[in-house]
Amino acid sequence: MSPLAVPCAPEPPPDPARIRRAREELLTQGLLASPVSRSGVRDVIERSWRRCVGGDVPTRPAAIAYSGAPVLQTTLRDAAAPVLDRLSEHLTDVRVAMFVSNDSGQIIMRRASDPRQRALLDRASAAEGFDFSEPSIGTNGLGTVIEERRSLVVRGSEHYNDLLEPFTCAGTPIFEPFTRRILGTFSLACNAADAHPLMYGIATDVGRQVEANLTTMLGAREQALIRAYLMANRSDREPVIVVNERTVFANTAGLPYLTPESHALLWAHLGETPHKSGQERTRVPLAAGWQEAVVEPVDTGRGRDAAYCIRLLPAYGSATSGAEPTGRPLRPGPPVVPRTPPLHPLPEIHRQLSTAARHRECLAIDGAAGTGKLHAARAVLRDGFAAPAPLVLDVSTFGPGQGPEWYAAAVAALEAGSGVVLRHLQDLAPADANRVKAVAEGASGVAAVPLVLTVELAGAPQHVAGLVGRLATTVQLPDLRQMAEQIPRLVAGVLADMDGAAASTRFASDALQALMRSAWPGNVAELRRTVEALAHRLPGRTVRSADLPARFQQSAPGRRMTMMETAEREAIVTALQRSGGNRKDAALALGIGRTTLYRKIQQHHIDVR
Repeated sequence: MSPLAVPCAPEPPPDPARIRRAREELLTQGLLASPVSRSGVRDVIERSWRRCVGGDVPTRPAAIAYSGAPVLQTTLRDAAAPVLDRLSEHLTDVRVAMFVSNDSGQIIMRRASDPRQRALLDRASAAEGFDFSEPSIGTNGLGTVIEERRSLVVRGSEHYNDLLEPFTCAGTPIFEPFTRRILGTFSLACNAADAHPLMYGIATDVGRQVEANLTTMLGAREQALIRAYLMANRSDREPVIVVNERTVFANTAGLPYLTPESHALLWAHLGETPHKSGQERTRVPLAAGWQEAVVEPVDTGRGRDAAYCIRLLPAYGSATSGAEPTGRPLRPGPPVVPRTPPLHPLPEIHRQLSTAARHRECLAIDGAAGTGKLHAARAVLRDGFAAPAPLVLDVSTFGPGQGPEWYAAAVAALEAGSGVVLRHLQDLAPADANRVKAVAEGASGVAAVPLVLTVELAGAPQHVAGLVGRLATTVQLPDLRQMAEQIPRLVAGVLADMDGAAASTRFASDALQALMRSAWPGNVAELRRTVEALAHRLPGRTVRSADLPARFQQSAPGRRMTMMETAEREAIVTALQRSGGNRKDAALALGIGRTTLYRKIQQHHIDVR
């Protein structure tokens, strides 16, 4: 007999056949059926069954919802991992599995040492990434714990889903310290025949240990922030913000200044700016623009966990500001971006483009591929000259004998009051140089709408560089990595240009921080494509760092993979590439189950979307 082969709870063990009949009766008669508790079904189970019936949850679902990138709560994972590690040492020879879910019921951690039990769990889709919320899979030891906000045991036939009937599960909620918000759940699961009455007590104890770790972690990180906030928040009228990389505290006066975008931008700015101990007057970027503030580092007791207390000051010259304070002068910050849509995210580039447009100069916009040259050219013609959609001609497509055609089209567009954009001027043939010169000189006398050139002067032939120098005022656009602080604004702009539910997609601060750390070899064009792809995959949702492609996951700090993990990840990536992204074929080629492959994809942050 197994060491756990005794009844699961103090109550007499349920009669599986009687429990099944009671469930079928409820399914047949619906929510108006008589209480099935008369058949020996516990009240907590009946409540769950009735929620499932009311929500049309299937008892035999064709598939259980899976996400390759579960909403991973890093704090919960860090608090649970050492507890599960210790418990695993004592359960090595016992066929019992451990699960941790997030607050939506999605499994984020699974520990099962017995290969046969892992196979059974995989067949039931009880693995990382699968949705075990009650509305998804019915009564179970993870999702029902969330609904009931209490510890409980779900035994064999008490499961609503037929796939889970072979198992008994003891689960407990994990609450956030102080707030009592559910962060997730912990559950022990084993074969129903191997269940033990101590499972309930062990699961509950593990949940409390995880919560104790959360409190300890809070003491090491956020408690310093709380103390700083309480000391600084002496008046409800003065905006106070206390911030670290993951957390923000603010009073009601400070809340309007914060968004996920402004938190990412503020944290990047604070990290790049050296701060001495003590208070320092400076300017900080927030949702309303650059704000005057007093910034003071917060001593968290851990050198790597930087944090800052920010007290926002009234604008000088306002009715409430009084005289300008004396002391350390404000550090000069970037000028405030104009209220009208800028021609470029960087104020200095916006100024250069605006000046060229105001003086009706022929304009050459220089920059590497993907820096947004065509977008800037159209913005100049649209906002600087109120011109209709310009004629865009791509020099790289000009072939032998095409000169007269494009030249005539350009002249006609200028005479009609439309702007003309010549793209990829670096590909201009020497024979066409005089035609470009004629168009540019004619534009200045024909209409108040100029010719705009886009060019990559780095490496351009001499006849192109000379032509640009003679004809145009040149404005060079920077690479995206040179203006990473503009990424939150660029992301918001891309989303604003989208349609439908994709336009309401939002990016969390941690995702924006990961984007700001990236090198972006494809510049703004790569950012736009990345944001659009994520918005289409997660329309109307919040994109978190775990949702980003693998290259952005790797840009975040974390432990380095072992040689074995690296080899395993490379084998999975190769199998997925050879199968064209078909996970079933990839799992077959690797010799593992499809559920195991799903778990490995999530574990190694492999982007297969």
